[in-house]
Amino acid sequence: MDGTAEELRRQWVNPSDILSLLLLVGGDIVQKAIAQLVGYKVRLPGRSNRNVSIAPVAFSFGWVAYAFLSLLSAVGEMRLMPPSDYSSLVVNCSNGFAREIKSWVLGRLLRDYETRCPVDARPVEDGGRAESLRIDIFRLKPPKGPDRDFVWWSGWVVMIVQIAVAIVPWVRFGDWGILLVTLSGSVFTIITCAIPQWTEEKWAGRKLRKEKVTCLTRGNGHQHIMVLIGVEGSWDLESLATGISAPQPETRWLFVLLALLWTLLLISVSGLKRYAWFLVGIGSVGMLQNTFAAGTSREPGASDFHITPFPRASTIIGRREKDDHKDDPDAEVNLEDALQELADVKAWAMDKPISSNVHTKNTGVSMPQWLDTMTVEDGLPAWLEPLEPEVNDGATSDLKSATTENDDRKVIVYAEGVHGALTGLEKWVPTAGLAMVPIFFPTGLSYSDESIRDNKHKKFWRRAYHTKSIRKRAEEKRRAEESKPQLLHSV
Repeated sequence: MDGTAEELRRQWVNPSDILSLLLLVGGDIVQKAIAQLVGYKVRLPGRSNRNVSIAPVAFSFGWVAYAFLSLLSAVGEMRLMPPSDYSSLVVNCSNGFAREIKSWVLGRLLRDYETRCPVDARPVEDGGRAESLRIDIFRLKPPKGPDRDFVWWSGWVVMIVQIAVAIVPWVRFGDWGILLVTLSGSVFTIITCAIPQWTEEKWAGRKLRKEKVTCLTRGNGHQHIMVLIGVEGSWDLESLATGISAPQPETRWLFVLLALLWTLLLISVSGLKRYAWFLVGIGSVGMLQNTFAAGTSREPGASDFHITPFPRASTIIGRREKDDHKDDPDAEVNLEDALQELADVKAWAMDKPISSNVHTKNTGVSMPQWLDTMTVEDGLPAWLEPLEPEVNDGATSDLKSATTENDDRKVIVYAEGVHGALTGLEKWVPTAGLAMVPIFFPTGLSYSDESIRDNKHKKFWRRAYHTKSIRKRAEEKRRAEESKPQLLHSV
């Protein structure tokens, strides 16, 4: 009994024999922490003007395990980034084509958006809002590098704290072993994160040559849609979703060398017999930082997705239908009349190529006023009339946005059910609603009566499908015209 007590006392006074085992725990967390933080680049001094990625992933217990995990990947498929941990889809709104998202950074973009914008599906009777679908519309701007947020800066703070703790046994007791281990581990982590293949894999997609609308969603049964209107030079999310970068041959040898160095560090740690609690504390703080970085939500800009809300209708929320739901008696519509109602828009949209070039000459056909105002008084067809924004018992308002950068205002539109929300989306972003109908009501970009229940919705989607090309081209041209004053101002 006394022997057991003495053994426990010795272990808790100086747990040196477990340090080498702790260094083999949590390799997957380290990989995800690197995936989250890698990407910010600094320019090295000198004539080469070379940019190097730096990521503050602290030295922790999991790094030795990750070194061997990455070595296995390096000699095999030569992939560094983890696969997406959030099952989701990217949908091309021009043709309705959907593909599964394999990209880590794109999956996290949708995950973090859903975390910041929860949907309250509880019935009104239970104090909820009976929301069934939330759609947020953004403009996606060209990449300019990841923003440095709290997660990024806190990593450097933790690394400084670790070194400060490691200095204590050296200053007080003359033992520099823990400082050597901490400094060596920190240098190895910085070298690992600086390998260029990390950033090439993280953003393995093309840039857009023209405007493109895509949607991110988890699909049928889920309650969020993220609509991104990409401009020229912004990320092509469709290619980013499944993009694969070419592996670099030097990556394999770098990871072989790093695995060897981490092994030597593991052997060195096994030889440290005194002041083990300092190293336990250093590793524990590092593990907490790794876990926080790997799992926490971040703003889109921190992943180099720089977005602003669509000013015309930034958010559309569908609420479940009430018991007094009414439908039209039939689903008959005159599609020729629908086309005729858009004759002025067709004439304007087809007048010249869609372009934001400020030097393009105008041939005289002016944009119909209703395309800008979206009001029936200005000639908007009644079936395209959007719902008025309403918040808190019908009061029109602009709301604070928690999901976008450089934005202080957000307009929310409430609609009836999922179909009402998709209808509202189609009115503001032509073909986006059509692309989402087969995703949420599975049946390219098409319309089928069989997938729609109510006649009033059938009427809308028949008209929408029959006039989609005109409306899409007109809206693209309107956005191009809208950007001309900004381009003239910058020239």
